[in-house]
Amino acid sequence: MEKKKLVLEVDDNPVNIRLVQAILEKEGYDTVSAIDGPSAIEAVRIGKPDLVLMDIFMGEMSGLDACRIIKEEKDIRDIPVIFVTANTDDAVLRKAFESGGTDYVRKPINRVELLSRIRSVLTQRMLVEKIVEQEKLQGVLEMAGAVCHEMNQPLQAVTWATELLLREIPEEDQLFSAARNINRNVEKIGTITRRLQGITRYETMKYVGDMKIIDIERASSG
Repeated sequence: MEKKKLVLEVDDNPVNIRLVQAILEKEGYDTVSAIDGPSAIEAVRIGKPDLVLMDIFMGEMSGLDACRIIKEEKDIRDIPVIFVTANTDDAVLRKAFESGGTDYVRKPINRVELLSRIRSVLTQRMLVEKIVEQEKLQGVLEMAGAVCHEMNQPLQAVTWATELLLREIPEEDQLFSAARNINRNVEKIGTITRRLQGITRYETMKYVGDMKIIDIERASSG
């Protein structure tokens, strides 16, 4: 089951917060709220929501200033911010996008517009994350291919050495069994490195925590 998306609603008007949260929760989103810029920044740092709905004009710190701070921090800067504003003048919207905003929604809130903008931004973020993940995995594969290429010669040397030992050592000797095990394991390593070098299509599998690794058994070439 897909995890619910978490949306942070930032507004200094509790009525607006309740209105937006009612709309989002009915659509299956999880929500949290903040009533000013500083508490919004802290909520983003701690909760790392999937998206922030940020009112532009608030108390001492505006939504624009809060957004700038969020976009300066490495761990949270990729979280999209949609501004909510009654003022849609070109100058205001230009400042909103310059501060790092992804999109905006007009006040008074229109349910259809709000949900449409949120879906669009979340879909865009998901696609970007997939592209980044694929690029990272491709880089890992290219590095693995280079490493495998460098490993081929020493692996061949170990294989030849163990094969010579197997010819010279009597089968009843304990060293014969050890040399044979070395030879078999080197052959396995060689098979894995050749497979890695030829991978062009791959799938990932969960490893530890949120980490993903390439599933070599399901990878293919050509």
